[in-house]
Amino acid sequence: MAPNRRIRTRATPAGVAAYDLSLPFEVGAPLEPAALFPAEGEPAGHAAAPDLERAAYTTGGTLVCAGRDGAVAWRGDLGAAPEPYMNGRAACAFSRDGDVVWLYRPDLALRGPGHTDQWLAFDAATGRVLGQADLGSAGHGAHHFVHPDGEHVLLEVGEGQEGSRVYLARLDGTGIEVTEFPWSAALYDLSPDGARMLTVREAPGSLLDELVVRTFPGGREDVVVPAEALGYDEDEHETFFIGWTVGHLDAGTAIVSVHGEHVEPEDTEPEDTEPEEPLDFHRNHLVDVRTGRVLGLMPPAFAEREDVTPLGDGSWLTTGSDGAWYRHTR
Repeated sequence: MAPNRRIRTRATPAGVAAYDLSLPFEVGAPLEPAALFPAEGEPAGHAAAPDLERAAYTTGGTLVCAGRDGAVAWRGDLGAAPEPYMNGRAACAFSRDGDVVWLYRPDLALRGPGHTDQWLAFDAATGRVLGQADLGSAGHGAHHFVHPDGEHVLLEVGEGQEGSRVYLARLDGTGIEVTEFPWSAALYDLSPDGARMLTVREAPGSLLDELVVRTFPGGREDVVVPAEALGYDEDEHETFFIGWTVGHLDAGTAIVSVHGEHVEPEDTEPEDTEPEEPLDFHRNHLVDVRTGRVLGLMPPAFAEREDVTPLGDGSWLTTGSDGAWYRHTR
């Protein structure tokens, strides 16, 4: 096993491409996959084991675990109806040691009324179900966050206009022990040491978002960063949202994006031919997660990019015009 590897995957028309982010890299150069896993159709959810010997992926109504040659080790039926009830996508992840495959199954979406989302754990070697928990949610999709302690896994389930629900789980020898956090917020990231969670919620008594840094495992509010600290001005902004990029650049700094629309300017005189500024905006801020202080924007080449993915080690990814991932540092 290689538990210290940091693996990130992406779907390709041919299967699952896995990238080892713990390897040395050339700044600004395209990343090459460390392993390619042929798949039965284009994957929806996907993950790779830390040793890069197996990948797990979902296609339609099936969870598949396969080797580098595409040979299927085992598969699990998601029990989807012939026609989905609503949009929903299963998600999977390997445990830190690679021994367990976690699966989020959106049962309301896949099966219809009377069903709620399920969270399952499989033995990665055999496909045996180690545990299953009814989440009670009605999600469209979810994101796993594998905690660096090697024991816990977090799951953020998106329920559309109903917001998000966040769960914490571990295997206790008899099944899955699950706790749902009592707050309503979207979970975006864990700190590299697992001690903090970056969440975004609607500010109490307001329609604006705010960033909330919470402690793990209790979820206590540690730092709150309001929209105003990230540049919101009611006279300048028609809409203002935090996200989609919210993640640790390094142990003490997060990249936090804001986006929305500026207030449309009043009509100008006909002879005024100055080009109009676009109303839409997107900006990537740097935030000290320990104090909540906004440190400024990312470097100019990245300050307004919408494809920035922070990696927690001082680097981040972007997607080039060729579709490849590129890795950068400050």
